[in-house]
Amino acid sequence: MSTKKNTGQTLTDIAKGVQYSVNAAQDVVEKFYIGLLDRYFDDDNNPITMAMNISEGVTIDVPLITLVTPTGLELEELEVDMSLRVDGVETKQEVTKAGHQVKRASLDISFSNGTNKPGKDPNMIDLKMKFKKGDAPEGIQRIIENFTTNVIPKDN
Repeated sequence: MSTKKNTGQTLTDIAKGVQYSVNAAQDVVEKFYIGLLDRYFDDDNNPITMAMNISEGVTIDVPLITLVTPTGLELEELEVDMSLRVDGVETKQEVTKAGHQVKRASLDISFSNGTNKPGKDPNMIDLKMKFKKGDAPEGIQRIIENFTTNVIPKDN
């Protein structure tokens, strides 16, 4: 193992960066559902409706949100491909919540071309995020169901 000085990056830093990418993907999904509600509710949080004639003299106010089938994306799998070179190891001591002293290794790393990808830029990490179609969150489904069951015809 090399005795090279600390590069400032540890394996923990890389893992935190990958976790951040996963969290950012989840944020996109959450913003999708918030945007969905914004499209179908006015500024006073009332549902936007459309009056529909169902028979002569009888109409119903249909909340537009009941006419959509919300689906989104869920992160199904994350594949990370990177080669790391261990430049040094530092032993760190930590105290657990229970008060026990624990020693652990902190790996000082840098990116490497690896052995199976000649010519690859060592500063590049290949991430593959696989998404799948997901069901709407239960709260959205309940909102839609509640409005659907409360659509009542009225005489003109």
